[in-house]
Amino acid sequence: MAGSVGSRCLLVVGGAGYVGGATVARLIDQGHRVWILDDFSTGHRELVTRLRPAGLFEGRCGDRALLDRVFSAQKFDGVFHFAARSLVGESVRKPREYFENNVEQTRALLDAMLDHGVKHFVFSSTCAVFGEPPAGVEQLSEDLPKHPKNPYGETKLQVERDLERLARKRGLRSIALRYFNAAGAEPAGRSGEWHTQETHLIPRVLSAARSGRPVYVFGDDYPTPDGTCIRDYVHVSDLAQAHEAAFARLTAGADAGQRSSAGSFEAFHLGSEKGYSVLEVIREVGRVAGQELKIQKRARRPGDPAKLVANSALARQELGFEAKLGLPEIIASALKWERTLASFARRAVFLDRDGTINVDPGYLSDPSQLELLPGVANAIGKLKRAGFLVFVVSNQSGVSRGKIKLESLPLIHARMDELLVGAGSLPLDRYAYCTHLPDSDCECRKPKPKLLWDLAQEFGVDLSASFMVGDKASDLEVGREAGCFASVLVRTGYGLETERTHAADADFIAPGLEPAADWILARS
Repeated sequence: MAGSVGSRCLLVVGGAGYVGGATVARLIDQGHRVWILDDFSTGHRELVTRLRPAGLFEGRCGDRALLDRVFSAQKFDGVFHFAARSLVGESVRKPREYFENNVEQTRALLDAMLDHGVKHFVFSSTCAVFGEPPAGVEQLSEDLPKHPKNPYGETKLQVERDLERLARKRGLRSIALRYFNAAGAEPAGRSGEWHTQETHLIPRVLSAARSGRPVYVFGDDYPTPDGTCIRDYVHVSDLAQAHEAAFARLTAGADAGQRSSAGSFEAFHLGSEKGYSVLEVIREVGRVAGQELKIQKRARRPGDPAKLVANSALARQELGFEAKLGLPEIIASALKWERTLASFARRAVFLDRDGTINVDPGYLSDPSQLELLPGVANAIGKLKRAGFLVFVVSNQSGVSRGKIKLESLPLIHARMDELLVGAGSLPLDRYAYCTHLPDSDCECRKPKPKLLWDLAQEFGVDLSASFMVGDKASDLEVGREAGCFASVLVRTGYGLETERTHAADADFIAPGLEPAADWILARS
């Protein structure tokens, strides 16, 4: 069993996120001095404010110049690494982006810390490194063969192999902790699930319960008792305690006065060793929340194994790990966190697409031809890093006219995100579009405000602190109708023509998106 460790100076990469935030809270409570490194692509500044770390470094974990400043500024005793893209379905669509973010960025982090003499590393891994369990295996133990079914699992396995190599080559001492399903919220309300695109089951069900929407069940034909996937849920606070225990294990020899250049790599499974099906979780959420939930069945998602349950015997023996909090406690803490989250006022910038952020149009038949307008990547990066959610809202009547297939839109948006990330920006938070004809009696075609209202309700956005930016009169009007703080006209696309006829309708007129973003940031 891992022993306790005295106060240390620790760097938590991805500490403004979910499990990272809960671990920061645990480490601070135990007397450690904790710094956070986060680029806020999925983390939240509000959590940093609640956590109160010793310091914050902002940027990507693979930025070598930044890392040299970080490791020169403090003498760190160890690094905890949580920063990764982790959506299975998205990884299937964007394998290259997942490899760059999860593998290449981590390699740069490891090289930098080792160059600066930091040799203790706790890595957030996943049970997805195994893929589908072999026939007859009820629980996943550490010695099973690893055959990931999706790029997300492949990236985590590649990092584990890198850790083994660096143990031999450079004396790195590391532990990979493979979670099953992290769930629940930190008891003091300092961290909980807060994802822009929420895919985890329990917060999705709680959100459906709050809004009255149905719960979507992806696949009911798996080889399980009720046909839905079975997963092992473990409370995030139990995971946080295991991370501290892992660090104590890495430093146990040094604390005893033993000096060795030998590296090591170990992996441990963290789960409750109990499995719950999707339908069982939905029923339990309904019981805790006190309401009956509506269910709608959908097709399977690619890459989802039928059953994943942990065998945590090794972690119990070596780390003293115990999943103390069960499913009812997990759901109760998640429900409490949902109420806390609802009190956070979030700001957004809603962007028109064609003419505002990209050349109009020409790319509809070939998304690879899409080009961003000058300054767009910088503008979106500035807004996102300042804490704004950034959404695209566009009229797409070409679908109804038969000029573009509905299934082509995700390809266009994936190309847009690829261009943004490639330019050092961050991906957009959501693409929302109306596919109806102009004369259709719909509520979502701009200048009607339903697209904005729906996004605001889903993401908890305060429209009175938000902005609409576009190149047409309908963009200016939809901002006003939705209750946005201001509507901004850009002179790109149809902007110059709109300025001649509707200049008085704009709260600000900018040459392009980057000066528009600067104006927005100056008023926020």
